[in-house]
Amino acid sequence: MTIPNASKQRRKIWKNKRILREIYQDWYKQIIADLKPSGNKTLEIGAGSGNFKDFKPDIIACDIEPNKWIDRTFDAHKIPFKNGSIGNIVLIDTLHHLSDPITFLYEAARVLEENGRLIMLEPFPSPLSLLVYKIFHPEPFIMDVDYFNSKRIKKYKNSLYSPNQAIPFLLFFKNYQKTKQVFDKTFCLTKRKKICFILYPASGGFKNVSLISDSMTFFMKYLEILLIPFKDLLAFRCYIVLERKEFI
Repeated sequence: MTIPNASKQRRKIWKNKRILREIYQDWYKQIIADLKPSGNKTLEIGAGSGNFKDFKPDIIACDIEPNKWIDRTFDAHKIPFKNGSIGNIVLIDTLHHLSDPITFLYEAARVLEENGRLIMLEPFPSPLSLLVYKIFHPEPFIMDVDYFNSKRIKKYKNSLYSPNQAIPFLLFFKNYQKTKQVFDKTFCLTKRKKICFILYPASGGFKNVSLISDSMTFFMKYLEILLIPFKDLLAFRCYIVLERKEFI
């Protein structure tokens, strides 16, 4: 979920950078495999530069900012769809941009049908990634925000530090028991994985530079598999799948 000029720049880099497309397409395949097979709509919220829609054209690409590849424009804290009308919601690097992620989760639970899925790919603060993010990425990890405390959220909304890359970690790792308690009647956590160890940072991401050539992609993907035992130390991303429980 980015400003229009940034989305256009990212879209240009996407089209010119094969290694970046290969990395994301592997993630997209995993997301598609985890979607609930349903006749109802799949939303991507925070679609930004629209790359997932290029890969899966039948999704509804949504963002807070308009662009020609965006289908619907709205704030993720108030999703303009009827109760139980959506089969899946996908967020790729979007949850950590939301000022009130708890309100968003309530909204997602409202619009999802029974057994509908909420799938999220987000930053993760491992020792390695924290160091790299701090040096090369402007968005901070703020670990002391209580997103279940409305007074602290109001104060945080007015700060200069939004977005917060720590949100997924706080809600689904560090304070997951609180999240589970609050959403016990609405969501079931079906997947929670730490992924992305070296290939993505070496690719340079959505920048015009890369530390590796396209020809090294296959080798680097194999190295990623070998590094899985060290995910707690190396992971740059987390992959979360929530499933909407049956309506009571």
